[in-house]
Amino acid sequence: RFVFEQTGDPRAELTAHTTHEHPNACHVKHATRPPTSSRRMVRTMAAVAAVVVGGGVVGASSSGGLDEPAAVGVPAERIVVSGEGLLFPIDPMPRCDVLNNFAGTSKAFGGGAHQGVDIGAEVGQEVYAVEDGLLYRQWTDLGGNPGLGWGLWSDTDVKYRYFHLDRFAPGLELGARVYAGQLIGYVGDTGNAAPGGWHLHFEVRPGPLHATPVDPVPLLDIPTVCRVW
Repeated sequence: RFVFEQTGDPRAELTAHTTHEHPNACHVKHATRPPTSSRRMVRTMAAVAAVVVGGGVVGASSSGGLDEPAAVGVPAERIVVSGEGLLFPIDPMPRCDVLNNFAGTSKAFGGGAHQGVDIGAEVGQEVYAVEDGLLYRQWTDLGGNPGLGWGLWSDTDVKYRYFHLDRFAPGLELGARVYAGQLIGYVGDTGNAAPGGWHLHFEVRPGPLHATPVDPVPLLDIPTVCRVW
């Protein structure tokens, strides 16, 4: 069990109210991580199911219903899994602040409606595919809430969203097949992120409907160098 001590609250600075080539191709960069095992993915999907059943869900209804909203006012104590969780979506160096703000206030949707987790970082830190799958959607409107972003539809029928990217990884386009650990973009502050509030907004939406997001934090293999708030 790791306890993350508060040394300065990063929340305020984050919110301001196809190339189908194999990943071994020389120009495609990857996170350093062993290949995804079927056992790990089964455990990850079981964890997703447990979160859905257990109530860590932002409701998809227009009323914005919410079960057990995440506490966002204090640093969190977190058990950091080792190798059996979902691949962490960014390079944690030089900065990694995981905000436990799922179901917190969303600048776009209001109180209780934040549909993912924000991971504070420095501009340009690498962003990775967390599973094998297809890039099914690309956000390119700098004036929209997501800014630059990718949607990844995994082989295990989970949709992941990556928002506020600074730029996309070279050579990728809509419909490209990517692999766990593959570089897909870089952390930024595009969209409705505060200028200079560099972070990745990351969502997990299990199938078959993909309509209801679940809290990513309990699912992620969080590096021990990260601070969890």
